[in-house]
Amino acid sequence: MTIHLPRFSLIGLIFLIVFSLGTAAYAFTAPKAEGLDVDTVFSDPFAYKGEIKVRGAVASLEPEKNRFLIIDYREYVTCQGVACPAKWITVSASGKLPESGKVAEIKGMIEKDESAKGGFILKANEVKVK
Repeated sequence: MTIHLPRFSLIGLIFLIVFSLGTAAYAFTAPKAEGLDVDTVFSDPFAYKGEIKVRGAVASLEPEKNRFLIIDYREYVTCQGVACPAKWITVSASGKLPESGKVAEIKGMIEKDESAKGGFILKANEVKVK
């Protein structure tokens, strides 16, 4: 028994295979990062006294305030980007702000700040972009 595929179906199948192989080469990989997750800190921020290290992906920048927002690293990996955060932490930093979409490890202290989501900020002493 011989199966005859219409010509356009065969061309479509070849295109699909080539496209799949091509996109596999550009698969999303998140850089490794260490620290507490945003969701963990967000659930009880004032439980953390002293310096902590938080890992997350930079969701957006507030350059006029020297601030940026980070989302949970695990959520970033699952969503393969910064477009689907449920929670985020506002980070106050001096110096150059990291680019949106980059993974960062932030060392700093939790401080009360009613203008930020959740009523707190992470005041950064060090921001390491991965």
